[in-house]
Amino acid sequence: MTEQYTKPIPVVQPWSEAFWKATKKHTLLIQKCETCESLIFYPRKRCPDCWSSELGWQEASGRGKVYTFTVVRDMVETKFMPDLPYVLAMVELDESIRMMTRIVECDPAVVKIGMEVEVVFEDITEQHALPLFRPVDESLRIAPKDSGQAAKDSEPTLFMSPDDYQTILYEVSGPNGAVCRITLNRPEKRNSINRRMAVELRDAFRRVREDRAVGIVVLSGAGGQAFCSGGDLDVFPSLTEHQTCLNWLAHEGLDVQKAITDCEKVVIAKIDGHCLAGGLELALCCDLLYAKESAKMGLTEINMGILPGWGGTARIVRSMPIFRAREILYSGRKDYTAREMFEMGLLTRVFKDEEFEEQFDKAVALLAAKKPIALRMGKEIMAKSADGGSIDAALAVERNGIQWLTYAPDVQAMMDQFRKSVKS
Repeated sequence: MTEQYTKPIPVVQPWSEAFWKATKKHTLLIQKCETCESLIFYPRKRCPDCWSSELGWQEASGRGKVYTFTVVRDMVETKFMPDLPYVLAMVELDESIRMMTRIVECDPAVVKIGMEVEVVFEDITEQHALPLFRPVDESLRIAPKDSGQAAKDSEPTLFMSPDDYQTILYEVSGPNGAVCRITLNRPEKRNSINRRMAVELRDAFRRVREDRAVGIVVLSGAGGQAFCSGGDLDVFPSLTEHQTCLNWLAHEGLDVQKAITDCEKVVIAKIDGHCLAGGLELALCCDLLYAKESAKMGLTEINMGILPGWGGTARIVRSMPIFRAREILYSGRKDYTAREMFEMGLLTRVFKDEEFEEQFDKAVALLAAKKPIALRMGKEIMAKSADGGSIDAALAVERNGIQWLTYAPDVQAMMDQFRKSVKS
């Protein structure tokens, strides 16, 4: 067992308490309906077959077969990076119920559907143990990491310290440390994106996601000449090799996009100077776009016979009216003014050059004064609604989010004051 387990731990409910107490004793239990004798997993309040509340427990064999699985290789939260690659699987127990779990102690490459597995338990805290599965065939097993190594790997690691950043700046400031400023810092290259910057951006946005005090992230470019002029031309020769090109799009590019969009903070693009090609793609990943009136913008990739590859083609049509988005993509212009872009429906606000810094700081200060958790919840709810899915699902997320916020201790303390004033 590690000294400090930093990953999510099970939420124990009254109807699942017996299950988790048993796993701590390295025993696997499954529910059994006393009325219809159905076996049940995951633990529930009522039988899903007959709706009876008369539920008991029986010890499972702990053996089964892999029903289906997937190998997770990237795009995970920082806490899980040391585990990559790992296998998520649905295991069908001999009792004919299925459990979602992980396959451990074997090379992910040897896992296959139908492989026989048996339960093992990982003690993660003094109160919790996780049921995992390993191959029954001992020849397929590899030795688990020793406890010292496991403790080291369980720590939430980031690739580097902000002091190691060479292409960006990272600073947390503002009242109560509520604002993080991530600045693209290659002014001599108009803040173009090279491989080092891609890695550092990914690292920085994953880092800030873990900072509970931060509610606002400002993404900007150093030097005053450009927010970002796109991909560094020095990268392009390497893209002639097909696999390398695919990795630049699907690994570096997608990782940066997801790091920004998934960071759960309100991300504000501060657009000053040129914002072109990959630079505009970075901006499209942000929640709010504030621009200086003299800024020049555009997607220029089509001039080279290609298309934006870091989300620009897909995101711009979700960010403004499609007929105008088409013109920006097809024309390849690099001289759209910020005012034109605003009138076409892209930007949040445009400020006159002489007022830009003052007005931008006011906008940031206004948002930074809000509770980070409320901003996060608002972002998640609006994202759910904007994805074009069911409005009922979005409304359900909204209700749950508001209820969760309402029961926060500080909100409840404020409501207690209202209750007292009503009684008096």
